[in-house]
Amino acid sequence: MDSIVSQIHSLAQSTGEAGRLEIQRALRQTQVELQSPIEVLFELVNSTLGVSVVRMSTDLGLFGILAKSSESLSVNKIAEASGASPDLLARILRYLASTNMIMEAGVNQYEANKTTHVFASEKGEAMVLHGFDFHAVIMRVMPDFFKETKYQDVTSNKYIPFHKAFNTNLSCFDWLIQHPEHFTPFQKAMTSIEGSEWTEGFDLLESEIKKLPSTAAQSSERTFLVDIGGGHGHQSIQLGQKYPNVLGRLVLQDLPTTVENLAIEGVKVEAYDFFQKQPLVGAKFYYLRRVLHDWPDNDATKILRNVAEAMSTDSRVLIDDTVLPDTEAVWQGTMADLALMISCGGKERTRRQWELLADAAGLRVEQIHSYVAATYTSIVVLALK
Repeated sequence: MDSIVSQIHSLAQSTGEAGRLEIQRALRQTQVELQSPIEVLFELVNSTLGVSVVRMSTDLGLFGILAKSSESLSVNKIAEASGASPDLLARILRYLASTNMIMEAGVNQYEANKTTHVFASEKGEAMVLHGFDFHAVIMRVMPDFFKETKYQDVTSNKYIPFHKAFNTNLSCFDWLIQHPEHFTPFQKAMTSIEGSEWTEGFDLLESEIKKLPSTAAQSSERTFLVDIGGGHGHQSIQLGQKYPNVLGRLVLQDLPTTVENLAIEGVKVEAYDFFQKQPLVGAKFYYLRRVLHDWPDNDATKILRNVAEAMSTDSRVLIDDTVLPDTEAVWQGTMADLALMISCGGKERTRRQWELLADAAGLRVEQIHSYVAATYTSIVVLALK
């Protein structure tokens, strides 16, 4: 058995992202085939319990306590640091170790493993809080919602499981802004997945960046990239750090409440609602990262039409989002699709769905640049018809 595990580890280290994903898929399938019927049912129950235990462990700071220690800690030591009863803590820690979230080092002795450090990070804690306090509440009412609506697909965000869960008429994003205890973890979780990896191997972008002068941008110069719905500008900042000559040629747009008092060197900040007419005409690129998947097709079409009306013939829309495959989608993509559906009425789209959406807005899909195999994250490049 040890030799088989060693071979799997060796294979994983010698392959790329797509290969690593295939190994995980094969191992999950093997596990399913090896499970007895009762084990399948127990795992289902455990999936709910596990989320609750992780949420409680986050409140107690258990992951952080273990992650900060360079050696294993006794139950009593962890109890002193967390304030929990040693007897209760012994049961919680035993469960966490049995599910590989922490590591058992001996009798009543525990230490951190890779998963512990993930949950102890700011990103991990934000994901736990957002997942349990927000998404889990919506998931709880999901069966009743679809029973009431006779199991129809969600095509509008006017009434979705989110509204039933939180008893509100507000949209998801308006509600989050009014509830900082939910909005703060949401913002941290979203910020943690920003990066410049989308530019890697993206020849269209790099070729256009090479054409830019290395001198300071002139006031009459064409805007290079408009970061629409870009929040606090993390993507613009990342792009400017990687390609300094784009600074002064970038514009960040988001709602007034988001960009109020926001200042980013080399980035012009504008208050803008993407359901309104796009004020920046003729930019080279209009960039939307994880924006359109938050909206049903009708709203996403309106957003794209506003961009299309501002484009020049050589302008391009860069949609940084998921492109689901037609078959054999991994669970991360299908999970995100359902989570978006019940929380904000959005969806993850296949290539065909992106093509239909673009066509409805007077655009066409020119190319798709995929850059994260595990989540099908891609740049969908749109041009005018």
